[in-house]
Amino acid sequence: MRTILPILLLVASVGLFFGFTNPTYEATKEISTQTAAYDQALTTARQLRDQRDQLLAKRDTFSTDDVQKLERMLPDNVDNIRLIIDINNIAARHGLALKNVALGTVSSASSARSASAVGASGDPVGSVELGFTVTTSYATFQAFLADLEHSLRLLDVEKLSFKNSGLTDLNDYSFTIRTYWLH
Repeated sequence: MRTILPILLLVASVGLFFGFTNPTYEATKEISTQTAAYDQALTTARQLRDQRDQLLAKRDTFSTDDVQKLERMLPDNVDNIRLIIDINNIAARHGLALKNVALGTVSSASSARSASAVGASGDPVGSVELGFTVTTSYATFQAFLADLEHSLRLLDVEKLSFKNSGLTDLNDYSFTIRTYWLH
């Protein structure tokens, strides 16, 4: 009986170790790993929040007029109506009327042209084509083109063609322009 009790206690301790202590120890190791991952995520979140606050503080130093100019230059959404109105206002300053206005293809990050263009947030830049025609003299066309060039809106003249309209000194100038926005 003296040898049975120590053997039973030894078997009970081995059973207790494999039945309770070892699984509990493994669970605490897993919890420790998760805790470390959560701590890392919290640290990263704090760093990102601090960086966001610094960037917002920098943005607050800009005048509202400058911020509006930046938003007009590269808006965060595509506003086709505003684009047409802006181009029409530039044309109206020269006594021109837009004809044959056609909204072309709207491209996103999947196109080869805009896939390489990336905004500050890492988001790709989308683009849209707009086609239109104006009938005018060459001198007025040059002034209109110069105003398009100095517009706050980012514009690329992709295609430009002209033909004689049959009227003296007037030509039909057909444009295809591309403008951009942040996704």
